[in-house]
Amino acid sequence: MAPRSVLLSCILLLASTPACGGSSTTGDPAGDTSAALDDTAAETGLPDAEDASAGDVEGVDGDVAAADTGPPGGRNPLGAALALELEPFDVAVGTERQVCKTLNLPSDAPLDLVRLHAVMEGRSHHFNLYKVIDAKAFEPVTEAEATVHDCAPADEQLSGDAAYLFGSATPERTFDTPEGVAFHLEPGQRLILEQHVINYTTEPMRGGVHLSLYGAGEDADIRHHADIIWFANWGFALPPDAETTSTKLCEVPYDVEIFGLMSHFHELGTAFSIETVSGDEVEEVYYDTDWAHPAYVEYWPPLSLAAGDGLQWTCTWFNTTDRIVLPNKSSTDEMCITFAAAYPKDTLSGDPIQCNVVF
Repeated sequence: MAPRSVLLSCILLLASTPACGGSSTTGDPAGDTSAALDDTAAETGLPDAEDASAGDVEGVDGDVAAADTGPPGGRNPLGAALALELEPFDVAVGTERQVCKTLNLPSDAPLDLVRLHAVMEGRSHHFNLYKVIDAKAFEPVTEAEATVHDCAPADEQLSGDAAYLFGSATPERTFDTPEGVAFHLEPGQRLILEQHVINYTTEPMRGGVHLSLYGAGEDADIRHHADIIWFANWGFALPPDAETTSTKLCEVPYDVEIFGLMSHFHELGTAFSIETVSGDEVEEVYYDTDWAHPAYVEYWPPLSLAAGDGLQWTCTWFNTTDRIVLPNKSSTDEMCITFAAAYPKDTLSGDPIQCNVVF
């Protein structure tokens, strides 16, 4: 039986729980205008730089290991690679597309995944990979599911039926797990490949993704199975021509070791910070201002959180449009999501953790 995610959701206007909390501030009262695609979206989603190193991220000490370069303890030996494809698709001028493809992991044996390498085509906002963890996790995919199609992104993640595994906001990214740590997949487990491509050029565009999954080599000693903690803030509204800041807090249900952090918001975002919260102790561990190429920062030794400790994250936006901007999945909406690469401290595996703060 595949694990279900530990789903921690709360509606803060109606109730307060120890798992979630938050606050928002804004500079000006909101005006009510209709939503429309803005010409400024022409600059949306052109990730053409490598991931930033910790030394390039404001507020993070330079002795933190550089992003995607590996902690001092080294990496796992690599085994064979599985090549997966999200086949090319067309994106018309002046439009954006969010597409998905589902497949069964083409492996006859369990896979301890220690490296992921993605190459994207098109003017991509991002590529995401999810593992399905519900009762349908091992059902054979249908022909329609296995064909690239328009989709509602992250629906399975938000419902707790899938868990986020990997993402990229750059044309090419390689992600390695620390020594002794791997993402674990079972034979035939469903995977969802999702890409968001934005075409505000004057020519038609093609999307598509080439993904390589590397298992651990024979000499690897895997002691922990990692997952990506998903902490999302869906409880904000951005009035036009104003700066808004929103802070949320979610706790972890079991002891975890965090070895990487990355942020995600959209074009109106100006600053993203993450703090660890343990009792009365609050420490900033991540700060970034680049919405298009968010820094992935590694930590070695990892950041330790005990059950009941949490991450508090703050997003700041300046809404340059003439309309209220709300959280949603289009490039002209906004987001505020923390991704934490982590593994259970005292066990081999744990249920994936996600927390979606609504208000």
